[in-house]
Amino acid sequence: MKHIEERYMALIALFAACLIAAHSAGGSPAAFLGTYFYWLVRIGAESLLFFGVRSNIESYAPKSLSQTTVTILAILVSHLPFVLSVTAMDIVLGFPELGITGSKSGERSRMTELALEMIYLFDNHVALCLLLTVPRLVQRSLSTQPLPQEGGTKGTLLSAIDPALNGDILWVEAQEHYVRITTQHENRMVLARFSDIVRELSQTDGLQVHRSHWVANSAIVKEQKNGQSLTLLLSTGDNVPVSRSFKSKLAAMRNDEA
Repeated sequence: MKHIEERYMALIALFAACLIAAHSAGGSPAAFLGTYFYWLVRIGAESLLFFGVRSNIESYAPKSLSQTTVTILAILVSHLPFVLSVTAMDIVLGFPELGITGSKSGERSRMTELALEMIYLFDNHVALCLLLTVPRLVQRSLSTQPLPQEGGTKGTLLSAIDPALNGDILWVEAQEHYVRITTQHENRMVLARFSDIVRELSQTDGLQVHRSHWVANSAIVKEQKNGQSLTLLLSTGDNVPVSRSFKSKLAAMRNDEA
């Protein structure tokens, strides 16, 4: 998914730079090339700022936030650094947009000029950010489509994985919009919702021990306590945290095994 967005961002920046340069530059080929590189850098920086802000929001904000909310917040938060960066670039290149060389440069404060610049650039910023969100919307649409049915039997996410998983599932971990599935013989990243994968796993063979982790009974080597925290050492060598809300279910499962 990340690589798809990077390629898409590059194509958008290239297309937008060519389109704007074709309408902005005049005269010699050198003027066209200069305008072309200017817009390529400008749109590329704007795209990177949007992706960076969105990634940080997804990493640190509550998981309950919807994708629409995350996108809106990323657009709003990335707008100010974009305006500041493009204004600094314009000043260095000698054609500032804050009215520094205009006839009204002394009639308005710099903060007023900056506010006007933010308003002026906002619609373009929103349009570009929404274009950059298209790959994720397409991926989400594909991932939520019903799976094909064979022989009248409803398909499942796990049975639809191609190629099929090699070995029994030992550990499932949520990673943003993907799920990492660890078996006896491999690790696989799958585009799916963690809750959907967990729903298909047998509750007699394993247990969700954290909002982002499901482990198989057979994979648990031992429990490790450190004060109030509890982790599970798995046969893979990994340590998986156990959240407080799942401790009682884990204890009940271990008692049943005993």
